[in-house]
Amino acid sequence: MLRVTAFSVAVVLFAGSTAFATGAIDQLQNTTIGLGNTIQLLQGQQAANTIQNLAVCNSQFLSRACGAFAEQGLLANLAQIGHASGECAIVGVMQNLSTLGIQTQLIGDCCGPKAQGQNLTLAAGQELVKSEGPGAGSGLHQIVLREDQTAGNTAGAMQQGAAILGLQSSDLSGAACATGSVSSQMCVTTVQSEAAL
Repeated sequence: MLRVTAFSVAVVLFAGSTAFATGAIDQLQNTTIGLGNTIQLLQGQQAANTIQNLAVCNSQFLSRACGAFAEQGLLANLAQIGHASGECAIVGVMQNLSTLGIQTQLIGDCCGPKAQGQNLTLAAGQELVKSEGPGAGSGLHQIVLREDQTAGNTAGAMQQGAAILGLQSSDLSGAACATGSVSSQMCVTTVQSEAAL
């Protein structure tokens, strides 16, 4: 059985740009999450269950003189449940779930220019197969993802937000000598950018 692999990186970079005054706020936040389950039953009387629930929260806030500030955050709550049972059956349950969140901000001091970008991606898939003896399999994904950005200086403020809520459910059952399969895929990508020069 394949279990949780989670990777989260939050990096704050303080690098000046020729388009922005020295001392500008420069923030970058990348978050990658991956979950996977595999259940394989081969003959005999057997059953297997797997449950994963993962919560990730990243946040950054920075402020400077003259009222310049930048804040960004990501919240993810992901659940993955798989089940298989059979009597002399071949039953397979395969699940994969991955997310990627990228946020960037570059805010100039005082009345300097402002820019921010946001990308949130989700890919989920489930495969169920059954052959030979009586058996059943099921898979469930529950997805809650949210990214938010707020930034401003004395020249004004900007704000972005993206949210993805998803539910993916698959079921398969059959009597002896029945062969069947279920395939379910889900993919979402959001991209936003703002600039005030």
